[in-house]
Amino acid sequence: MMGFQQQMNGNTMSNMSNMAQQQSDQDHTSRVEQFLSKLIESLDQQNPTPTSPPLPQLTQQPRIIINGTPFGSRDQFQQLWISLPASNHQITSLDVHFLPSGNTGLGQFIVLAHMKVRFDESGKNKLGETALFNNSTVSSTRVLWSHWFGVTLSCVIDSSMLNNPNSECISCWDYRFTENPTKSIFKVE
Repeated sequence: MMGFQQQMNGNTMSNMSNMAQQQSDQDHTSRVEQFLSKLIESLDQQNPTPTSPPLPQLTQQPRIIINGTPFGSRDQFQQLWISLPASNHQITSLDVHFLPSGNTGLGQFIVLAHMKVRFDESGKNKLGETALFNNSTVSSTRVLWSHWFGVTLSCVIDSSMLNNPNSECISCWDYRFTENPTKSIFKVE
């Protein structure tokens, strides 16, 4: 009888440990989701400045890929992103997995997010610049949104993000367009 009681206690402890691990995973997932929302806000930011570029959380030497094209540096990516029209992202689904390292509590999050994004078709970039020589005739500040594009984002985020969400913690960023609307000025190849 005593052996049965010990086995029951062992199973109960194991179940409690599994439940605690699931709760911890859910907490991490919600924190990664909040972090990803802040990243998307930085991509959609209007009038970015040198002190607030898009994705400041990229590491010094990240692996950045946009539609299969690698970028040599984060500065190159940030300059390109600033030159694009205003954007508006929405996350439609998110999958987060934690890969622990040998050190307790350290590791990386592998994130796969499906999103939709639309761009301003009024002819201005994020800085409000146009290609017109005399843009005084363009008085409208109203955004003319395109139809939605589909996007898949895969990224690797260091677990240091849990302690400091503003740290340089993104080592890999793969942003791919998966759907192109037929009725849009923009074409993504």
